[in-house]
Amino acid sequence: MATQLTQDEKIKRGAEDSGRYFKYMAEYVGFTETDAKAIRESGLIIEKYIPEIVAKFYAQLLRYPPTRKYFLKKDGTIDQDYLQLRMHHLTNFWRRTTLGEYDDTYARYVDYVGRAHTSHGADPHIYIPERYVIGQVGFVQHAISEAIARELHEIDPEWEKRALSAWTKLMMVILELLARAYGNEREGETYAQRADINHKAVHDLAVQTYEIDLGIIQATEAIDLMVGQVDEIPEGERKIVQIENISIGVFHHKDSWYALRNSCLHRGGPVCTGLLDGDTLICPWHGYQYDLLSGKFLADTSTGLEMYPVEVREGQVHLNVPLIHRETFDLGLVEKEAQPQEMRSLKQNEFLVSQVAPGQAKLVFLNGESIAVFNAGGTFYATQNACTHAEGPLSEGDLDGVQITCPLHYSVFDITNGKVLEGPATEPIKTYQVIIEGGVGRVE
Repeated sequence: MATQLTQDEKIKRGAEDSGRYFKYMAEYVGFTETDAKAIRESGLIIEKYIPEIVAKFYAQLLRYPPTRKYFLKKDGTIDQDYLQLRMHHLTNFWRRTTLGEYDDTYARYVDYVGRAHTSHGADPHIYIPERYVIGQVGFVQHAISEAIARELHEIDPEWEKRALSAWTKLMMVILELLARAYGNEREGETYAQRADINHKAVHDLAVQTYEIDLGIIQATEAIDLMVGQVDEIPEGERKIVQIENISIGVFHHKDSWYALRNSCLHRGGPVCTGLLDGDTLICPWHGYQYDLLSGKFLADTSTGLEMYPVEVREGQVHLNVPLIHRETFDLGLVEKEAQPQEMRSLKQNEFLVSQVAPGQAKLVFLNGESIAVFNAGGTFYATQNACTHAEGPLSEGDLDGVQITCPLHYSVFDITNGKVLEGPATEPIKTYQVIIEGGVGRVE
């Protein structure tokens, strides 16, 4: 169980690395000193509109009950003194932001504001749902964009472009700092060295993908696979087959045959193992729905699952899978910083103990099967990664002591023995032995 924090610890939590985190995310979104300069250049323009922006901001908060309640007196009227105090703080914040100076103190303040809206803040009675924080950041970004366009569009379009770009990127960073207070990330930021990549190769790969989608690059050969005898797949049933690295579901449905790629568009879930309701195939992971007859995604019929021709010959079901020649590119993903030899030579069933902090999990592979390795208070356990209910990824679930909760349908298992503690799963999960030698763990 998590250690109970004092209110003072809650206030300070996460603030220590705020400046570094701000710089890290600024680099990630491409916010540079040139952008900071563009914000300073537009500072007086934004300053002119701050009263209007602040007024619209709080009018929006007061409109909606989940946010309005924090500005009301006991008799239900608006507490004007408190409202004006909040306006004062917000006005000062945006005035300071227009200076274009984003040091550690600035970052810590943004981090503090983010936590003040959650249970990690000074007052545990105040909790503003994250959706409203995201919405208000977008609201302010739109207001700033309108102000810039109003003042600069006619007189200096290039200046307008620089300012809009700079403010957009800055708001991304501010939003990230505000949002990260809403939960403990499964993987905290380590500020690892960035990798060198071959940008041309990545571009060429994107072009290849685009041309395959347009049909410019087409299959040069096809595999004819005998799936099985017709009577092996009776009406209403299906069979999952594997061709090279492609999983395909073959369905016998309403006296016809259909074959679809067994990978949901959302997160690659085993869609072909899901419920078939009439002609609708439902992914067992997150409920994404597809038309079995066409493969179309019902929420957006412009896309869907890849389908393959099926033919019945002499009582046998044959699947025709076209193969497209995909050029392999040297993407140049080389770490700038030399890594320990043990990291470079790890086998698929091995992991670095230092990479799996208490309460976290890591995915490894044993004989082609994905295995979840858990660190439960310094002791390592390993189980199959696929939940026995709908194959949800247990390595992405919530670990509480030795109990893992599946992130899809919330089945709970004991990772020490695989037993089901809470449904909907009914079958236990497989467990494996973990051996630690030096700084390397191994699953057997």
